[in-house]
Amino acid sequence: MMIRCLAAIGLLFASMLSTPVSAAGAILCCESAEGRRVCGDVLPQACYGRAYRRVASDGTVIERIAAPMSEAERIAAERESRLRELEEARRRSQRLQDRALLDTYRSAADIDQRESRAIGEIEHDLAKAKERQVQLQQSHERLQEEAKLHPTGAVPADLTQAIRDNQSELAAQETVIDAKLKNIEAVRARYSRDRERYRSLTSPAAR
Repeated sequence: MMIRCLAAIGLLFASMLSTPVSAAGAILCCESAEGRRVCGDVLPQACYGRAYRRVASDGTVIERIAAPMSEAERIAAERESRLRELEEARRRSQRLQDRALLDTYRSAADIDQRESRAIGEIEHDLAKAKERQVQLQQSHERLQEEAKLHPTGAVPADLTQAIRDNQSELAAQETVIDAKLKNIEAVRARYSRDRERYRSLTSPAAR
């Protein structure tokens, strides 16, 4: 008797597993590939891979289930999700930069003062570099005049080397001066961006 009961329970359990799960009191409906409305207590085969609805007994739509995405749709969705993540990361970065900007400067006038000091330091070094350039140019002219005192091809080796060293240092000094001028431009551009952003963040409209 016990064996027959266990067998019956087993058959019932197997029957439950083999029966598709219903919509818990609702019916499932979709539009078939032919455009017909198809419904059933369990998802009809015609609805496989298609969008469908869970509908209550009074006809109210309880839930709408979207159709599985195609490969192209999945790739597009992943791309859109990645773009959203990148945009959120950009916004977080901008918020951090804005916070740092507000913590760095006390006012727009403070930005002006710091810019003036920064450029002043570079211009001080630039003036020294230009002064050295003038000295080297004067040495260049003196060496050239001295070389003219010797016949062509008979310039002493030490004088020839001095001329080469002078030309090399002149070229290096020109590079230094060019770098200083570009540095001034970069500093002005950076403080200009900081000033514009600071005013935007502290304007009455931003509060």
